[in-house]
Amino acid sequence: MSTKPQKRARSAEDKSLKKDLILSTAATLFDNQPDSLPTAAAIANSSGIAKGTVYLYFKSKEEIFLALLEQHYQNWFRDIRTAITADSPNADDIINAICHYIENQPQFFQLASLSSSIIEQNVSSSVLLAFKERMVNMVNSTSHDLAEKLKLDEHDTCAQLLMRSYAMLLGLWQISHNPEALSDLLDQPSLSIIQPEFGLEARDALSQLWQGYVGQKDSKSTGRFWKIGNLFTS
Repeated sequence: MSTKPQKRARSAEDKSLKKDLILSTAATLFDNQPDSLPTAAAIANSSGIAKGTVYLYFKSKEEIFLALLEQHYQNWFRDIRTAITADSPNADDIINAICHYIENQPQFFQLASLSSSIIEQNVSSSVLLAFKERMVNMVNSTSHDLAEKLKLDEHDTCAQLLMRSYAMLLGLWQISHNPEALSDLLDQPSLSIIQPEFGLEARDALSQLWQGYVGQKDSKSTGRFWKIGNLFTS
């Protein structure tokens, strides 16, 4: 149902609130139909903001969803840093921290799946480059924190592992989630080998990745990984 268009924002606070309203409305509409991006007109209609005003804040619907995706990246990296509380985290701690936000915020990877093919293709080069530069800062900040936890002198390995983890998890998410329109057709036990259960496969894949670089299995009992710092002492 449409609402009466709101007046144009005047103060910086009003503008911030209006921008947040556009993003939250876009997120709600996308949750309702996650197979495609809602139009700027639909977002304007649902938020009570004139379509022309929406375009004052974002030049396209894809720019709206790039901003929304960036919020998810910010929250994900913050969640990783917050979840790793141990002074010397082991691989299980890191894996759980990486998976936590993704499992609890399905919209994150729904948007990420559309990023390179749709969203990034329809924003200006200046907007896209600025977004990528902020992404680099997020990765570097998180990897620095992780390297400090692991008592490493450099963070490059942590940055590489974070990005490889992300790429691997996004691929797993894509093959394990069918479009809603095809879910009745494709959600069949006979297809399970090519449509794995995301949560279990994600942790297993991350275990293999992180074990190869920073951990070894304790062959005696628990199946947990040795603390990562053990590999860097002799």
